[in-house]
Amino acid sequence: MKNIEDISEDFWRDYRENPEGWSFWTDKSDDFYNLYVLRDDKGYFIKLDSIYNNNPIGIGTEIDVEKDQLEKDLPDFGFRKFSKDELENFMEAFSRSEEERERKKLLKKQMRKRPTLPTGLDENEYMMIGPFNQGHPFRYPLEQHEKINEDLRKKLKKKFREKYPMYR
Repeated sequence: MKNIEDISEDFWRDYRENPEGWSFWTDKSDDFYNLYVLRDDKGYFIKLDSIYNNNPIGIGTEIDVEKDQLEKDLPDFGFRKFSKDELENFMEAFSRSEEERERKKLLKKQMRKRPTLPTGLDENEYMMIGPFNQGHPFRYPLEQHEKINEDLRKKLKKKFREKYPMYR
């Protein structure tokens, strides 16, 4: 198990090797948030005190994933590059859309672009990142995931109490 900075670096190293095929999920269990960053047969399971804080307290680990364990057709998470015109057209169309269904359709269209690395941008290029999915990405839990979840929860609770002793 690693602190949030180290596990994030592990993920970014893997992402830089191949930015395609990743999926990002978040849900809440107990007092903490769970992040799952998954690809094929591996992933990262991170537990955070908050997803609304710029510097959350967190701990995580790499996990094994069985292919049939994941929901089908998980959307690819990552950075997508856009020209200034593409982004302006998207933002204009998005702001004109009044129905949630239309907005989702516009976002899905933009997220069809292949994920890339966030490098080499010029002044007329922009990046979007996503999609961020809510919920649980697994069809069924592995016994080891349940144990990891409990271990992460205990360690994060200890780190949280060390940082904020008034919350006992």
